[in-house]
Amino acid sequence: MKLKTINFERVKGKALYVQIYEKLRSDIVSGYLVKGDQLPSIRKCEVLMKVSKTSIERAYEKLQEEGYIISLPQKGFFVDVEPENIRLRKAVTAQESKLYDEKIRYDFRSQTMDVSSFDLALWKKYLKEVLDGRYEIATYGEAQGEARLRVALQKYAYTVRGVLCTSDQLLIGSSFQSLLYVLCGLLDKPLVIGMEESGFQQAETVFSDYAFPIRRLHSEADGICMQELAVSDVTLLYVNSASTGRNHQPISKKKRKELLAWAAHNKAVIIEDDHNGELRYHTRMTPAMQGFDTGGHVVYIGSFSKILLPSLRISYMVLPPALHQRYQQRLNSYSPTSSKIEQLALARYIADGHLERHVRRLRRHYEQKSNHMRELLQHWFPQADILLEEAALQFIVRFSKPLPLDTIISQAREYRMRLQTNTQGELVLSFAAIKMEDMEEAVKLLHELVVSACI
Repeated sequence: MKLKTINFERVKGKALYVQIYEKLRSDIVSGYLVKGDQLPSIRKCEVLMKVSKTSIERAYEKLQEEGYIISLPQKGFFVDVEPENIRLRKAVTAQESKLYDEKIRYDFRSQTMDVSSFDLALWKKYLKEVLDGRYEIATYGEAQGEARLRVALQKYAYTVRGVLCTSDQLLIGSSFQSLLYVLCGLLDKPLVIGMEESGFQQAETVFSDYAFPIRRLHSEADGICMQELAVSDVTLLYVNSASTGRNHQPISKKKRKELLAWAAHNKAVIIEDDHNGELRYHTRMTPAMQGFDTGGHVVYIGSFSKILLPSLRISYMVLPPALHQRYQQRLNSYSPTSSKIEQLALARYIADGHLERHVRRLRRHYEQKSNHMRELLQHWFPQADILLEEAALQFIVRFSKPLPLDTIISQAREYRMRLQTNTQGELVLSFAAIKMEDMEEAVKLLHELVVSACI
C-alpha cells in the first residue's frame, strides 16, 4: 500500500514532528500499516499537510532510529517491522503510555506523601553546597555511612527519641531492608523469628531469604501476647514500636519492660523498628525502647521516608556493642548503599537544626490533616471503626461485615484513585499524599465506590 498523506488531529503545545511520529508509530503498531507499505515523500507532506520539511524529516528520522521504517535510495520510506515484532512493540507502547499518561487523582497508598510539606528549595541548597565540594564527591563513600551524618544522627536520635549510642555504633543504609540484610548476616545462627500476626512484608522477605522460620504471635490490644512469646522458641523478635498491637498504638511502658525482660532472660535479640516514631501529634511522645536496654539486646532502626521524602533513601541502624564489634571485623567486606551526596547534605541539614524544626512543623500539619480526615470518615462511614496509625500517617477502616475489597480497589482505579488493604482484609487509607482541599471529595468518592460494590 502507498500512503498518500498522514491524517492526524493537531494538538496545540506539542511539537508537530512528535505528533507525526506518534501517529505513524500508532498505525504501525496497530497493524494499519504493515511491512512494505510506502509512506508519503517529504516533499508531498510539505505540500499536502502544510508542514515544514524539518518536522517531517525529524519524525521520519525518529521512526528509522527505532526500527519502524527504512529509507531506500531513489524509492522512499517504507514500513520495516516484521509481523512477529508487532506484538512486542505494541506491549512496549502500551507500557510507555501507562507510565507517562496515567495521572492519579487520589492516592491513599502509604508509598507517597504530600511534597508541599517539605521545603525543596532548602534541600536543593544543601545538595548544591555538597556538589560544590569537588574533593568530597570525587571519593568513595564510607561503607558504614558518612561520619558527619553518623555524628548528626547520633545527636538527633538521642534528643528526639532517647536512643543511647555512640556515632560509631550507627550504620547508614539505603533502606530498612538493606540494613536488615546486614544485621541477619551478623547474628548467630540458627534463628527463629517472632512477629505480630499482622506481620511486615519487607522484613519477612529478608527473613525468608535467610531461610529463618517465622512464628506469628497473637496480637493483644497493646502488642504481642507475652504468654505466647514466653513459651515459644523465638530467638529474634521484630517489633514496630511506633505502631503495635490491635490498636496500632506506640508500645506501652509495661510492654516495653516485659519485652526487655524476656530478651534478657532468653539472651534474645529485639529489632526495634521505630519507623517515623517522632511523628506524634495526638498521643504523648514515648522514648525508644533501645534507650532502656541495659543488656545489649535491642537493635534500633530508624528512617525518614515520611519525614523528608520517600525518594531520599537513607535509613540508620544502631547496633549493640557486641554486634558492632562483629560488624567492625567485617567492615572491609561491605560497600555503601546510600548516596554519599545525600548523606552529606542531610548531615548539614540536621546540624543546622532544620530537621527538628521540620518535624515540629509536620506534627502540626499532620494533626490538622488527621483531624479533618477522621471527621470525614466518621461522617461517611458511621458504622465502621476508624483507627489512626500516627507514625504511618494512615487510618485503618474496619467494617462491620466483609466487603468485596478487590472489586472496590479495581473500580477505584477507573476513577484514578489508589487504595490498599492490610493482611487482615481491612482498608488502609494513608492521608500523607492527599491535600486538605481534596480530602472531602476523595472520601465521598470512596463512599460511593463502597456502596456501589455492596449493592
